[in-house]
Amino acid sequence: MIKRILIIFIVAVLAYYAGTKGLTTGDIADWFEESNITGIIHKTFNKTIELAEEKQVAIKAENIIDELKGRITN
Repeated sequence: MIKRILIIFIVAVLAYYAGTKGLTTGDIADWFEESNITGIIHKTFNKTIELAEEKQVAIKAENIIDELKGRITN
């Protein structure tokens, strides 16, 4: 319940601020296009996937190394 009230309050504050500044949805869309936000989000998402894949490879390599160490000591 508190989360809902907080979200509603944040939306109301943002709407009030946008209203006082005379911002429209067209202005916001133009800002997204000018700032290339979608390109930045796309690059960040790809980098995140690359890092996750690298981490998985590192974990698999660590498991193989541990397995080999176990075989050598036995």
